Amino acid sequence: MTDDLARPVPPEEPPLPATGEDDGGRDENAGDGLPPRRRSRRRAVLIALGVLAVLVAVLLWIIKATDTGPDGSSSSPRSALARSAALLRDAPALHYTGTIKVKEHGNARLDLVVSNPGDALGTLTMPGSPPLAYVAIDGKSFLRGDTKAWQSLGMAEKSAVLAEHPSLVVPGVFFSQDLATTLAPPELAKTLLLKKVPDEKITVGDPVTVGDHSCTPFHADGMTICLGKKMVGGARFVDRIDFPGGSAVINIQAMSRKEVNQFSADFPSKFTMAREAVNPRISVTLQTLRDYEGKCAPTLCIFKARVTVTFLGSTADAEASEAVQVNYAWTIDRDGAPVRVGKDCSGAVLIKPGKSTDLSCTATGPSVPVGGPSSGQYHSQIHTSDVALTEAEYKRLVRLAADHSKKVAALPDLPPPA
Repeated sequence: MTDDLARPVPPEEPPLPATGEDDGGRDENAGDGLPPRRRSRRRAVLIALGVLAVLVAVLLWIIKATDTGPDGSSSSPRSALARSAALLRDAPALHYTGTIKVKEHGNARLDLVVSNPGDALGTLTMPGSPPLAYVAIDGKSFLRGDTKAWQSLGMAEKSAVLAEHPSLVVPGVFFSQDLATTLAPPELAKTLLLKKVPDEKITVGDPVTVGDHSCTPFHADGMTICLGKKMVGGARFVDRIDFPGGSAVINIQAMSRKEVNQFSADFPSKFTMAREAVNPRISVTLQTLRDYEGKCAPTLCIFKARVTVTFLGSTADAEASEAVQVNYAWTIDRDGAPVRVGKDCSGAVLIKPGKSTDLSCTATGPSVPVGGPSSGQYHSQIHTSDVALTEAEYKRLVRLAADHSKKVAALPDLPPPA
């Protein structure tokens, strides 16, 4: 039997290098302290992150290439409008011209300066008629004009009365909204944001010429907003807004600091007309309770009258329950000669709509000789005038105007054109 131990042993083939080793058997990952499976998983994660980074870079390039505004800058229509809105929001004051629709009476030309807090001065003019002076503060607007001006607004029957005093103008009578409130720069800025309009509904038209430059129209929800010159900082100034349905076409102009200061200086003296303003939706009626047409005390008579206030608008309006200040003054004569009246014969009372107040006046007639006639023909007349603002309300608005002036002075000027 041949001894197997004596057979020659063929040489063994060299083993294949292990995964992660080079041909010399050196570990490619020597020193990382990780088992082969974990090293393989880490390599896969790194590859995936690299691919993701490339995809993000490509996506950003696509967005940058396609997201360009009408001026060629990298901005969507909405972001361009948002930058313009920010510009308006911080404006100390803006100058508006254009037209606004008066209910059932065509378009009125407007020329108004409206400050950032909503104080306003200017004029409204119907075609072929004299202008009406306009002043506003704290959501309250007042108009003053002559008879012809009021007739042009369809107030023929009341024009003579309205021409006697300035008049409070409430939303819904001539205009759907309060002008100064709507055109206050921060409020107008909200209009540009188009929060209820989807992005795809905002379209951009070809530039149009406005004065010495062009502006680009943005169309949305029946409204056109025209963005003009680019200002320092990149935002474009709003040149004009065409409101839906042709209700208003408003041209907007920036104001210099000198012009803003002039507005602030003019406002207090112009606002005094609000002190005499009446509310056309308030009616004051009188009822004589005691008068004298013959005998009364030799030198003294007491006259009485009842004053009733009626609100002519909807009872759902807030004004329907607000007290009205009624100013009154008596005049008395006896046989044609003026009679001295007491302190109770003039003053002011607060009366809520639907309520009445009784007023009295003590008059002292000419002296009568002892044993002489004590009779005489007395005649009394009481004059009343309701006012839109009570004395307390007017003083509050005067203080508010002073606060608003300080706020406007502290706001920075608009940036100049780029």
